[in-house]
Amino acid sequence: MHYFFILPEQIGPEQVTLRGEQARQICRVLRMGAGDEIVALDNLGWEYRVRLTAVSPPQVRGDILEKRPSAGEPACHITLYQSLMKRDKFEWVLQKGTEVGVSRFVPLVTQRSLVQNIDIKSKKLTRWQKIITEAAEQAQRGRIPELSSPLHWTEALGQLDADIALIPWEGVREPGLRQVMAGIRASRIALFIGPEGGFAREEVDTAVAHNVQPVTLGPRILRAETAAIVTAALILHEVEEEQIHG
Repeated sequence: MHYFFILPEQIGPEQVTLRGEQARQICRVLRMGAGDEIVALDNLGWEYRVRLTAVSPPQVRGDILEKRPSAGEPACHITLYQSLMKRDKFEWVLQKGTEVGVSRFVPLVTQRSLVQNIDIKSKKLTRWQKIITEAAEQAQRGRIPELSSPLHWTEALGQLDADIALIPWEGVREPGLRQVMAGIRASRIALFIGPEGGFAREEVDTAVAHNVQPVTLGPRILRAETAAIVTAALILHEVEEEQIHG
């Protein structure tokens, strides 16, 4: 079953309409026709099972067979503050982070970031948004993760609004992530991941002053992009286990 995010105004009482690139993909790439089924997502947490009735490159129409809550959204809202890295690594984090269950991405400029300019070109932001949207469709998410404007380190800390904020750092031996998350019923979690060179000690000290908790991910040093995905996945696992057994 193929999933497509569409605008709420494309959804009528009984039918949905897809146009542009999505219509061309359905018609010419997927080679679907009348009678085939797709799932339309309204980015509000609902999904619609749709049977196609008319398929052409300019426009695709279909009848709504079922409306149901999306089952693909995570149990808590993770904001990933990801330090800017090389393009392929950063885009990989956007894609895999979306698949894992990150709800919001904030590009971050830190002391050792390869990119020091927060004025990202609109073309690049559009590309990043497309990567996130396609990953959300593939993962059958109910909402497209938010992509925020890039921030400097101190700006991000000053705007922090979460139930708990974590910063994995190789400079600490304890506590571990499981220790920190044990018994916590947090719905909003902030996660700070450094660049290829890691966070500087003074950055971690500043984070601690803003109530950000340093944690260790174990005895092995992970690459920045690996740490982002592993930590997000472990957080969601701990939260969901707590909800099941708590």
